[in-house]
Amino acid sequence: MRLRFVGSTSGGGGCPSVYETDRGTVVVQGWKIHPDDQAYGDVRDVADNEDILEVPRDLLERFAPRHAADVPELVSGAAFDELFTNFEHTARRLETRTHYDIENERESFTQFLNGEEVDLAWFSPWLDTMREQTAAGKIVARVRIVPPELTDYLRYELHLAESNTAAGEDIRYLNRETANRFVLPDRDFWLFDSHTLAVLHFTDEGHLLGAEIITDPAVVVEHARWLDAAFHYAQPFREFVKEHPPR
Repeated sequence: MRLRFVGSTSGGGGCPSVYETDRGTVVVQGWKIHPDDQAYGDVRDVADNEDILEVPRDLLERFAPRHAADVPELVSGAAFDELFTNFEHTARRLETRTHYDIENERESFTQFLNGEEVDLAWFSPWLDTMREQTAAGKIVARVRIVPPELTDYLRYELHLAESNTAAGEDIRYLNRETANRFVLPDRDFWLFDSHTLAVLHFTDEGHLLGAEIITDPAVVVEHARWLDAAFHYAQPFREFVKEHPPR
């Protein structure tokens, strides 16, 4: 069984925490209850292979899996694009996936894999937006969490990062081991102006479904703290690409 960190109310990513498993269940990291505690007299039918843990109520309120009726509304299309022109000063992102399935870039990804010149015409609208925003004094930055061996897609993304940085983006790279040490989440998100969080939802294949917009201060602060740690320990693009040439 493998776990994916969902969230914690500890402030440091330890106990108490919630994890999702690779078999459709949930694991809760909580405090052990002493065997002599009256709680064991109150709980119902605890089998020999079962136990009970104590966790704060708000841990489950914030991070427990949603029922189908509570599936969040996702922003996509033009409404999603407007997030990158309407922010006032900062747009920061954490990237955690090793592959993304973006329809517009499939042809250029194939060109990259074949060792051909990569046509970036599809990339121009994004780069134009970045030039416009950064020229206005705004900051656009992202940290990419990467494994020891880069996937083909991450090498392709590293190749594109030359254009991203030329357009004004600050791109950095953080190894997975360090990310795990600081219990950074396994999900992608953007944080705009330190008050609007956009959690990105993908299919298993990496196709973007849309962004869940969250403005709850406690959730926003937690994600801001994760970003602060990620940016502090991440390696700037220029340093990283020298050590990991994409081709």
